[in-house]
Amino acid sequence: MRALSHTFLFLFLAQTLIAKGNVYVQSTKAKLLSQPKLSADGFPLQMGDVLAPVSEQGLFVQVRAENRSGWVSKLFVSPLPPGNQIKLGVTSNSSEAVVARQRASDFTKTAAARGLSETQKMRVRGEGDLYDFESLRWVESVPFPESTNNQNQPNAKIENLNIGNSVYSNSELDVLAETKAEVKVGRSLAARLLKKYPVVKDVELTGYLNTIASRLASVSSRKDLSFRVGVIESQEVNAFACPGGFVFLTTGTLKKIQTESELAGIIGHEMGHIVLFHNGEFKQSNLFLDILSGLLSPPGGEVVNATTSALLDEMEKQLFETGRDMKLELEADEAAVGLTSQVGYSPMGLSNFLNTISKAEGTESLKKTHPDTTIRIAKLVYFESISSSDNSSIGKDRFSEFKSKLKP
Repeated sequence: MRALSHTFLFLFLAQTLIAKGNVYVQSTKAKLLSQPKLSADGFPLQMGDVLAPVSEQGLFVQVRAENRSGWVSKLFVSPLPPGNQIKLGVTSNSSEAVVARQRASDFTKTAAARGLSETQKMRVRGEGDLYDFESLRWVESVPFPESTNNQNQPNAKIENLNIGNSVYSNSELDVLAETKAEVKVGRSLAARLLKKYPVVKDVELTGYLNTIASRLASVSSRKDLSFRVGVIESQEVNAFACPGGFVFLTTGTLKKIQTESELAGIIGHEMGHIVLFHNGEFKQSNLFLDILSGLLSPPGGEVVNATTSALLDEMEKQLFETGRDMKLELEADEAAVGLTSQVGYSPMGLSNFLNTISKAEGTESLKKTHPDTTIRIAKLVYFESISSSDNSSIGKDRFSEFKSKLKP
């Protein structure tokens, strides 16, 4: 069983882009820059261009592209090759999946006949005590409001959402194996978070937040993810990023925000962790064992196998206790400036918010898991000074409409 369990999932920590080999352009905003800053002059790059990394400096990587060399933002390139956006809740019908289902079904029948207790190890661990997939499915089902600013939005609604035991793919060839594995782990971590904090089931507010996330995602390299933002009930000032595109803000945080630019800055910071692979990269789990675990789960239940459960324990500890390395947090701050400025928000949104909460109460969990606020603000001032703004209108700042509806 131990040998089999090791095939469920393999996570390796993110290394430098240089160690990964080539990177791929996955944003229309990508340019080959003369200097490592977004405001520098640059040569436009095309989606799918393959670049060879040479060195790195902060949020930028020096690359070679054919006969040219220069700098490119990590926000716009990915160590993963291009792949289609994952569609949550779509079961794979590939020949490989069909064979795996048959093998898994045969295995469970044989195990049942022999009374093999080993199969119990693949059941959901602490399903009722650790995870709230029902609330997560609600967050995933909220449709995106119609765009009012000509920004590209993902498909507005997920029909027939049925994520329980499915394999997260619309085609084995279209969606990257690494993306599917990342989303599976991220969903489980998000379900753990929602077990700790109740989700705020406000369709309009959640849709509004997802519109902002979609706007930011449109200029990032993670076109393979369907980003989702939810609100959780907590007076603590904090926000959380789970692999696979799941972001959560506390009600305490929303009450401290003054403008939509500040809100975008916070969402941009959390998305930065995801876009920049701060949780590492993931290898696809064994399809046969995934389906086998699904067959062993309770009807309508979701599966978190033993190996993934151990990984989630470490990720959960990082969210609530240890936090990420300071370098990664500052890189996410820089990512927030880059993403927000590229779509027309003020690059000062995040620093304005940090100035507000530097003197506020209820920030214990944030201070415990993040660098000192004064250090972050000082770095942000520099990042803002070298940012490049789109200068396009983002329309009316609607945040005050939603803030007024929050419970005191």
